Amino acid sequence: MRLRLCLAWDSCLPISTLFFVLVFTTQSAEPTKALSLSPIVDRFNSLWMAGKKGSVAVIEYRLLEAATNGFGESNVLGEGGRGRVYKARFDDKFLAAVKKLDNGGVDAEREFENEVDWLVKIRHQNIVSLLGYCIHDETKLLVYEMMQNGSLESQLHGPSQGSALTWHLRMKIAIDVARALEYLHENCNPPVVHRDIKSSNILLDSNFNAKLSDFGLAVTTGSQNKNVKLSGTLGYVAPEYLLEGKPKFFMLRY
Repeated sequence: MRLRLCLAWDSCLPISTLFFVLVFTTQSAEPTKALSLSPIVDRFNSLWMAGKKGSVAVIEYRLLEAATNGFGESNVLGEGGRGRVYKARFDDKFLAAVKKLDNGGVDAEREFENEVDWLVKIRHQNIVSLLGYCIHDETKLLVYEMMQNGSLESQLHGPSQGSALTWHLRMKIAIDVARALEYLHENCNPPVVHRDIKSSNILLDSNFNAKLSDFGLAVTTGSQNKNVKLSGTLGYVAPEYLLEGKPKFFMLRY
């Protein structure tokens, strides 16, 4: 296998960002199990260390297929309204989470584009990092940093029933989320409104550091978004947002 690194423009998405694209070429077709995943690990590591906005890898489908054991059931980390999340092992040390999105029409397409567009622009310690994405025929996949302790929802309402979350950790998680929102509202220009803050969109790493995820519904504030339809999850949306379409507060319900 020969690795060739080039700078390319991805015309599949309306994103005003140049992407570094990993292009893998082979002399002949290789079986999936024979694929070497080391080059993509090196690329992920270089992006991680650089921490530059606009840096994300476009990954071949067969590499993700190999890393997730053919998207096998044993690799499933969770399932949401838009698709499944799989554990991807690229080598003995490097793990990532791959979200394989369901084909959901225009809304799903828009949310995928929105997710990529925002996460290549945003870098913050309390916002999940997007490492790469893939478009394979009608299938769309997103590759994120691995969050070993899953979502806040799974910790609170899963088998452990919140037993791992001391009051100190719960306070820390709340502060982490507040820092992410402060960054979006105060440091982004124009300010970004997430629009779907809930426990399933708060992910926890191995040290229970919280990171906000799922930016598919995010918008900027301002007059250009006056006609954006109401979005979010019932039970988490502020009442005045439902009644007036103008959020004044953010609700975080555990």
